[in-house]
Amino acid sequence: MARGGPRSGEQLKEQTQPGAVREVVASFPRLEQSQLVNLLAAAPVGGAGGDPAPSLVESHLWVVLEAAESRESETLPLDDLFQEGTTALVTFVHGLDPGSPLSPAEFLRRVRQAVDQVMDALVEDEEAARLEDLRWAADAERLFNADAELRLGSGVEPSDVELAAHLNWPVERVSQLRRAIDEARSQHDAGLIQILEEIED
Repeated sequence: MARGGPRSGEQLKEQTQPGAVREVVASFPRLEQSQLVNLLAAAPVGGAGGDPAPSLVESHLWVVLEAAESRESETLPLDDLFQEGTTALVTFVHGLDPGSPLSPAEFLRRVRQAVDQVMDALVEDEEAARLEDLRWAADAERLFNADAELRLGSGVEPSDVELAAHLNWPVERVSQLRRAIDEARSQHDAGLIQILEEIED
């Protein structure tokens, strides 16, 4: 069960504006081994200074930063990764069972595991989205080429059925792709419009 503390995950994330992540982490130094042992052994109860969770979170933000830096990319900025990793850290720490203190080494291992799991899922989702964009662009190019070829032959705009037969696709696939192209243009989706313009050129 989650327990509150002087500083929540949302409050931590509010401090991590773009470009400030490393400064935030540097403001929370790592604990000495003896301090960490004492915090892990403390009963996680509320009250002024009675909950070790905030200190455990703050002193392990460096783990989140390291994990974020190793996965940072153009489409997954450091700040986004750090925020998601921080949420995973907060969730893990607040879910610790009272009365069953972990060793510092085991605590660190499990923190890394919790953070890595969340960030790896983000990376996988981003890669899946990238591959879907590539597939969409390739299909759009094939559709444009088929449309141009059929127009050239008949002088009129081909129907979805004609395009589907020409491409050996299901009719629904042609219809969906055409709708996606129209929606991208009507909503001024800059990224998709650029792809479409490159294909048309």
